[in-house]
Amino acid sequence: MTADVDQDEFEEEVRTVARALWPHARTDGMLNIEAVEHDGIFFDHDIVHCVEATVSRRLDKAKHDGEKLHKAIKRWTGTDGRLAKGWFVTLHAPTPEQTKELRGIDPRIKALSFAQFKSRLFDSLAYLQRRREAPFGSARNPEDPHGPLERYVPVDILPSSASSSGDLEVLHVDDLAERLLSGQRYALVGDYGAGKSMTFRQLFFQLADAHKQNRTLRYPVHLNLRDHWGQKTPRVALTHHAEEIGFDRPESLVAAWRSGYIHVLLDGFDEIAAPGWSSDVRLLRETRMRAMELVRRFFKETPRKAAVAVAGRRHFFDNEAELRDALFDDRSRLIFEVAEFNEAQIREYLGRKNWFTLPAWLPARPLLIGHLAAQRKLEEISDSTLDLAPAAGWNALLDIISSRESDIEAGIDVGSVRATLERLASVARCKPSGLGPLTYSEITEGFALIRGQEPSDDQRTILHRLPGLAVDADAQQGTRYFIDADLAAAAQARDVSEFILTPVLTGDSVASRWNVSLTQLGVDVVAIQCKDNITEKLVGAAAITAVRADLDVLAADIVRASLALGCGLDNSTVNIDGVHVPSLELFEGQPDLSSISFSNCIFESLEISGEVDPRLLPSFDGCYIDVLFGRAGASDLPAQRFAANCTFGDFPDSLERNASVVASDLPIGVKVVIVLLRKLYMQRGRGRAESALLRGMPQSERGLVPAALAILQKEKLATQVKINSRPVWLPDRASQKRVHGFVTAPRGSDDSLYGEAAALQ
Repeated sequence: MTADVDQDEFEEEVRTVARALWPHARTDGMLNIEAVEHDGIFFDHDIVHCVEATVSRRLDKAKHDGEKLHKAIKRWTGTDGRLAKGWFVTLHAPTPEQTKELRGIDPRIKALSFAQFKSRLFDSLAYLQRRREAPFGSARNPEDPHGPLERYVPVDILPSSASSSGDLEVLHVDDLAERLLSGQRYALVGDYGAGKSMTFRQLFFQLADAHKQNRTLRYPVHLNLRDHWGQKTPRVALTHHAEEIGFDRPESLVAAWRSGYIHVLLDGFDEIAAPGWSSDVRLLRETRMRAMELVRRFFKETPRKAAVAVAGRRHFFDNEAELRDALFDDRSRLIFEVAEFNEAQIREYLGRKNWFTLPAWLPARPLLIGHLAAQRKLEEISDSTLDLAPAAGWNALLDIISSRESDIEAGIDVGSVRATLERLASVARCKPSGLGPLTYSEITEGFALIRGQEPSDDQRTILHRLPGLAVDADAQQGTRYFIDADLAAAAQARDVSEFILTPVLTGDSVASRWNVSLTQLGVDVVAIQCKDNITEKLVGAAAITAVRADLDVLAADIVRASLALGCGLDNSTVNIDGVHVPSLELFEGQPDLSSISFSNCIFESLEISGEVDPRLLPSFDGCYIDVLFGRAGASDLPAQRFAANCTFGDFPDSLERNASVVASDLPIGVKVVIVLLRKLYMQRGRGRAESALLRGMPQSERGLVPAALAILQKEKLATQVKINSRPVWLPDRASQKRVHGFVTAPRGSDDSLYGEAAALQ
């Protein structure tokens, strides 16, 4: 609030604080006594509080209000045994002359600033200091998890394409802070390690500074939602939060929130969901909906003049509609997305460290890059890895980071380091997050299983700093978690590939505790590790062994790996039931999977590329498919393979999805480029098969696709790799900002891409 604040507005703010300070007087306020208007008279048990509020620093104003307060105090003192006190509240600190004048009128009048008056309700400065000293979500110092955090490197923030605001410009943290100061409410989403927690931490700092500079009467409260598992009400959460950070007046925090003096920042909605899932998608959604009750109540119950923002992983919910239903009290709330680093941001982030070109397959995520840089792994990624496909690159990176550890620690060979890391990744796969936490006993047991003996004292040292693992400062002492989801996925491949090559089960198979099938990256790494020794008979035997042992998640991994290998299952009959599958790609010329059936499974995405022979497809019964690429709708699917009881979320490749682009007056080449960029950048997945890029595009424009892809490759907006001898196009995530600007406003983007695309005929 600035010095030129409206007098009436200021008086109402003072009355709001007074009602919170004296809850028994919460219905009291302005009162006329003998034709004289008083800003506030509050009856709190045996004390009557008489209040005058002003933005003026003039002496005559203090004299006028002082005389009013004196008369009110005199009137109420002794009435029904009551005492009366006077309060003269100014926007800024009262002048010495004002204070002296009031003391002369009546010593029972207390002159104080609004900040001092409000601090009786809630000591905001004490809270802000306590909060600064506590952890902020998953934000960590890569070199020292318990040390001070690095300086914030601004990231690009993109409005959701479905946002109701129509505002499509690229934003930064300053813009998000101003939106909160104006009372807006929104969600910030992004991939694991993209910088959501660091951005929310910076938002907290900027809102705190605005409060200290008297730009606003409100101040931020930042909650790590991971600390509030099972809590349903804001009151309980705020009380618990105050106790966690050592703030000794939790009841005042609740009072300030109820009075609308708190901007609420909620970090980590994906960290409060109940573990496990149901094969019935309705129950799964209901579980997530129940878990988000605390978030919804903050949005609903926080007074409208205060802001609320929440952050979490982009793909925690099935789609944006579910996200809105689960988090918001109003579906029109805004959604923003954290983009991955661009080249300039990577340079700034690495700072004085040796700069080099990141491989296209390495995600430009601050958490991962910072971890690799801190452990001096970046400079060891040789030029020979730059052009590898993602799975081959990650497979090579595991060797690189394991090799360095074995060089440092004598007596542990590179194979043992990598094998231990891969074993721990399989154990982490049993956890709700898929990344940890891993206890110290789990880490040492994993090493002992690989080496056949307990670790020595020297070897225990390396187990405390295994590459790819980091300290979770909020978890039990000695625990570790995987620093990046892609790194974990690559390491999780080993147990699957070894089982395919040697399908033998141990007494206590870790696979029995897996919750979700591998990500597509993990599946592709499995294929690389198996490709030189694979036969259809071997794959089929592995799948059958897994199903017979009730290891359906492992069986799903094997079936998906067979597709990546281009290898069938020797007509082995395999029924996979109740598995959560991140993705499945079926394609023209694929191996015969007609003997495979999926029952009651959940697919985050399923892609059907090209003209697939329906007789080669697996069957789907009672499955939920959130996103289906490559087909226009349910009627475009073979009924003999997709039972009527299957349900579908979205069909991004429907003609209707691209209708607005097709119907525009843009040059035909620009239309083709926009559709391709949408498919590559604005939809889930590791990339798109070349045949899938044609779907949803009019026949007259398909002939321009090869030339359009060549332009995107030249502009370094897309890279072609071979996966199972099939061309797959990958986006350059560091170009997200450029692509967003071009797709949303191609003519006004000043991008050279427009001229090149317009020249296509």
